[in-house]
Amino acid sequence: MKSTKTPKSTKKSNVQEVLDSLTLQEKINLLNGVGSWYTSDANGKLPVTMMTDGPHGLRKQGAEQNLSDINDSIQSTCFPTASCVANSWDLDLMAEMSGAIADQALKEEVAMVLGCGMNIKRSPMCGRNFEYFSEDPLLAGSLAASYIEAMQSKNVGTSIKHFCCNNQETRRQSSDSIVDERALREIYLRPFEIAVRNTQPTTMMASYNKVNGKYSCMNKEIINDIVRGEWGYEGAIISDWGAAVNIPECIKAGLDLAMPGSGGYQPDELMKAYNEGRLSEEEINRSASKVIELVLRVANNPKVEVDYEKHHQLARKIAANSAVLLKNDGVLPLSSKQKDIVVIGQMADEISFQGGGSSHINAFTGPDAIESLKAAGFNVHYAPAYPADDAVESTTAEEFQRLAQEAVALAKEAEIKKMPVLLFCGLTNRTEGEGFDRHDMNLPAEQLTVIKKVLQMNKNIIVVAFGGSPFAIPFVDEVSAILHMYLAGEASGEACVDLLTGKVNPSGKLSETYPFSEKDVPSKATWGKEIPAIEYRESIFTGYRFYDTFNVPVQYEFGYGLSYTKFAYTGLEVSASDFDATDADSAIGNVGATCGYAAGASKSKKNLKVKFTVKNVGKTAGAEVVQIYVKNPKADYLRPSRELRAFTKVYLEPGKSKKVTVELDAKAFCLYDVNAKQYVAPSGSYEIQVAASLNDVKLKKAVKVKGVKYAANDRERLASYFAAEPEASKTKSASKVAVKSKVEKTSKAEKKPAVNVDDLFTHEDFAKLYAKPLPEDPSPTVGTYTIYNNMNEAAELSPLCKKIRDKTVEKIVNDAVKRGRSPNDPAVKIGIGGSTENPLESIILLSVRQFSENMAEAIVNLANNKKFAALKCFLKGKKKK
Repeated sequence: MKSTKTPKSTKKSNVQEVLDSLTLQEKINLLNGVGSWYTSDANGKLPVTMMTDGPHGLRKQGAEQNLSDINDSIQSTCFPTASCVANSWDLDLMAEMSGAIADQALKEEVAMVLGCGMNIKRSPMCGRNFEYFSEDPLLAGSLAASYIEAMQSKNVGTSIKHFCCNNQETRRQSSDSIVDERALREIYLRPFEIAVRNTQPTTMMASYNKVNGKYSCMNKEIINDIVRGEWGYEGAIISDWGAAVNIPECIKAGLDLAMPGSGGYQPDELMKAYNEGRLSEEEINRSASKVIELVLRVANNPKVEVDYEKHHQLARKIAANSAVLLKNDGVLPLSSKQKDIVVIGQMADEISFQGGGSSHINAFTGPDAIESLKAAGFNVHYAPAYPADDAVESTTAEEFQRLAQEAVALAKEAEIKKMPVLLFCGLTNRTEGEGFDRHDMNLPAEQLTVIKKVLQMNKNIIVVAFGGSPFAIPFVDEVSAILHMYLAGEASGEACVDLLTGKVNPSGKLSETYPFSEKDVPSKATWGKEIPAIEYRESIFTGYRFYDTFNVPVQYEFGYGLSYTKFAYTGLEVSASDFDATDADSAIGNVGATCGYAAGASKSKKNLKVKFTVKNVGKTAGAEVVQIYVKNPKADYLRPSRELRAFTKVYLEPGKSKKVTVELDAKAFCLYDVNAKQYVAPSGSYEIQVAASLNDVKLKKAVKVKGVKYAANDRERLASYFAAEPEASKTKSASKVAVKSKVEKTSKAEKKPAVNVDDLFTHEDFAKLYAKPLPEDPSPTVGTYTIYNNMNEAAELSPLCKKIRDKTVEKIVNDAVKRGRSPNDPAVKIGIGGSTENPLESIILLSVRQFSENMAEAIVNLANNKKFAALKCFLKGKKKK
């Protein structure tokens, strides 16, 4: 994907000229936002720029919207979420979507879209996974690069987020992600590195959480030394909303802009730090220059007209090309001769097409699945089967029973009359969303209950599923087909019917692994826990890197997806059998099928050309996602068995073939050497694998790599990282796995893990791997509580603080109910989390000082058992009002 326009450049002389014209106070004011979405105009010396949430649409809140209600925004196109479009593996399609969002931003005079989200999916149960692309850094980084390049080609700014290691919603405002350096570099930083080196995103958004003991916004090693020093990043680093606590230290560490506006609190803190000698004017100037450069670059864009119907059809195309066909026993596509069809499941009527939280789009209304089926000429017989998501808690047992009985009766009628049955199910806003995590992989109980009853009556069922992240499918062997739409945007209903009828051939492939259960997830020992320190004990073994290396069976492997046609792979050629990979550190690595693009073209002149032919041997036109894995040599150091190193998507008419060429450079064979502080490629024999999915390798060829001698002996030092490595005699070749029948592949009886996850990755071995003293994250005690602690921690120390916290939560819930919202709405959960988990200073910022410094100081005194001092602060605060 190449950009067609060059973004507006900003000369350093122009930035310096503006900087020289500013007073110290004006410079300081630039380092904090104004209101919720704007930059400072420096007393009229700069244009005002507006930023809004994305990333799969425009969530603009204008003058007519209630800023405290994240669901209240202008109407805009809701495109498929990141978790959905990632399954397309299509960089050009990603660019089309990003360009359309940019056009809507230009129409609405929005200078910067806060996206894309690109955190690695450490666990399939993270509530915000729908906003992220993948468990694999190459796929996530490539899609992000395409998104950024397309948007910035129209001079609309981007903000890649949430940097970094923001991999759970539980305690996201205060948890400490403790990650060893190899995992940090190879897994969690790598997608951001791909994006930065290739596209220079306008901004990067630092996350709420700590990383290795320091909040991201004040983590100099990450946001300055690595991002600017090593990667050469030139843009601005901004904070997530309310994340920049202790702003003088954040600016010193390399943060440039704290969002949102704080009612003057943060500028006051910065001026105080300057006057006390804790912050220099040089440090202020450095950050102010970055903000000036940002503003001059994206301000004053011309407005454009937008064809929203055209964008709706684009959303439909993206959804159809991203859906994944998980199972098909020949029942799809639906026969054009059968016009009567049964639809079971309330989700057909109210499709779950986007996630809840700050990315929630006020979408244009599109037809649901039932309306779309009728428009396609079907006679639909419908039973809701279970209540709407927002009515589950108020539904009586009798009503549940009535709904189930109606569904079962309709399923029985369909069996007798040989009518196809579409069963709609999936995750809902109650079960996944920003601000909270799931702790099991089950579908909602009300859906599972009725599904079991329906399947007792009729096995000829086609499941149509929705949701932003993996879920267990215990009934997989009892149904005829499963089409997974993910969260497919406002055109979900139409796209779904396009796929069911064969108007569009499914071509999506999973961008994440579907384990059988939460018990198989490698991060389960520490992920999502209500504790301050979250050790990433699994290290580099996240997602398929774990399941493949440790021989753990999964329900659906990474890269899996079926089609209505078949493809043949032949004629593998690799340009060299010996490859010099000594420049692994300077090599840029891949974006999709090529070694870098645009500004990030590979500095290495050495690369491998991998050539092969793909042919459509079926009777239907279709697209095939081709995946290139590198199988690493066996070693006594930590290394995944295989890693995705390139990919491309090939569209072919029936009977047609295409010669495909994919590039690889030295990055395809590398790991991060923590002692040398650089990427290296260990010498050895590697295998290039051309695959349709991780477990469906079509072609392979060995390559002897000349790199460095890398002789770390982790096997003795870190025994629990090797304890369950499969013996060679037990390891099945990929080709054998590929020829299993679909029934065998998905059979629950086949789940025989060769490993007990509980025996792996011990705390003791992780401490050795971390190789430094582990950060200490003690809970505060009486006498140590500060403004950088939260209300939940205060409630543990003081009964009065507990009453204040509980009253605050009660008010948030009651206000939501008055507005017609469920307490389980993600927007409500975000409000509760922000009030109870954010540091007190963050609440000052987000409330624009309505929660005042005096109130915060009173809480601090109460938590430290200084009741008289607390009373003085309360009274002082009341007097100021």
